[in-house]
Amino acid sequence: MNTRKVKNIVINVAIISGVLIFSPHTASALSVSPPRVELQGNPGQTITQDMTLTNDTKSTEIFYSSFANFEAQGETGNPAFVQSKDDLDTWMTTEKSVALKAGQSIIVPVKINIPDSADPGGHFAAVFWGTAPTTVGSSAVSIGAKVGMLILLSVAGDVKEAGGLLSFSTANNQFWYNTLPVSFEYRFKNDGGDRIKPIGQITIHDMVYLPADRLDANIGEGNVLPSSTRRFNVDWIKNPRSKDYVAPTGMFAKFFDQALYEWKNFAVGPYLAKLDLIYGTGAIHTGKSVFIFVFPWQLLICLTIIFIIVFWGGRKLIRRYNNHIIQKARAGMNTPNDANHV
Repeated sequence: MNTRKVKNIVINVAIISGVLIFSPHTASALSVSPPRVELQGNPGQTITQDMTLTNDTKSTEIFYSSFANFEAQGETGNPAFVQSKDDLDTWMTTEKSVALKAGQSIIVPVKINIPDSADPGGHFAAVFWGTAPTTVGSSAVSIGAKVGMLILLSVAGDVKEAGGLLSFSTANNQFWYNTLPVSFEYRFKNDGGDRIKPIGQITIHDMVYLPADRLDANIGEGNVLPSSTRRFNVDWIKNPRSKDYVAPTGMFAKFFDQALYEWKNFAVGPYLAKLDLIYGTGAIHTGKSVFIFVFPWQLLICLTIIFIIVFWGGRKLIRRYNNHIIQKARAGMNTPNDANHV
């Protein structure tokens, strides 16, 4: 995407970012699906993509369409929406407005007319639907609740591929953990002309280098847009707390609650986390490793106490049992033989 062609007008992110998420888009009035599509096309080609609109209100509503390009904003993967003069947002057409009854769903086609002069590589835009119409000639999308579908289009041609893995570490470079979760993060840079979607896994090896767990390195299938760097976060956890979890207040209750949590997420000792990624049309491999140490001290204290009790109690029971056997044996030896009384 040629940023020189983009107007320096950012669409009201405060409005859109609250509703534009990578799940079926739902606002108070409208649901849109799919939330994201990845398409490929040639210069001069026309592509049609269907999207489903559902009125979630209890009355008839009119929804209005609008378009906007988007580009990377920081390293979080959140898009920054802009309007262009002659990029993907200007290549798309759809219904200007639709009236939907309460609970009604319809399929609306979106046509993408790729110009013959389109630059090869990635072009990224969104189709929005909202309750306020777009003002003709306005340089910004009208204010109102909006939901939309992200479109990631790759135009065929000679596209430069460049980039790679910049770093892999734990959050804040933490080494010592009392328990899971362990939060990993890696940063990937894209210097090419199209989006890159790194895929792979993080393998957790224990102290004898046996695989203890495997984590999807890109579970959300996030893309790295051209001329940007994106940070990916991956958490290693086995049994997270429930959303309605309320921590106990007492000192001993807190201690044993934490020990139980450490038991459900048992991990102890040194671990090696190894990131392996594949990216690009050439399936390029890359990776890095990081060491961590997990020491669940509350759980270990509880297990030590239990071991002492079992060991001490077991020895006492064995001693009592042996004394009982010895006493029975002595009693048998002291019993007069019946033959002596014949």
